[in-house]
Amino acid sequence: MEVVNYEGILSVLLDDIIPNEITKGVKQYKLKENSDGKLTAIYKFEKNSKLPFIDKHDLFDEHIFVISGVFNDGNREYKEGSFIINPKGTSHIPQSKEGCTILVTN
Repeated sequence: MEVVNYEGILSVLLDDIIPNEITKGVKQYKLKENSDGKLTAIYKFEKNSKLPFIDKHDLFDEHIFVISGVFNDGNREYKEGSFIINPKGTSHIPQSKEGCTILVTN
């Protein structure tokens, strides 16, 4: 008989996370951060918000899922439901005219 293993499962409630305001209008909610620098987080962009720096991906690929709103990477817009992979070595400038919520993993 196969046994189910629930050991090590992590659960986080977004409402319990104190956000880090990266810049005016952009909040980061860290869901999980590993010692090797890998991160899973929710980012909430208010209308007309933009990171004031180039987001470089030197160590890992970055995966973005647009939960709501419209996300812009400085090159094009991605509507709700979009999944984006930014390969290692790429960069972009995250922003949103309409406001958005995204899930980011690497």
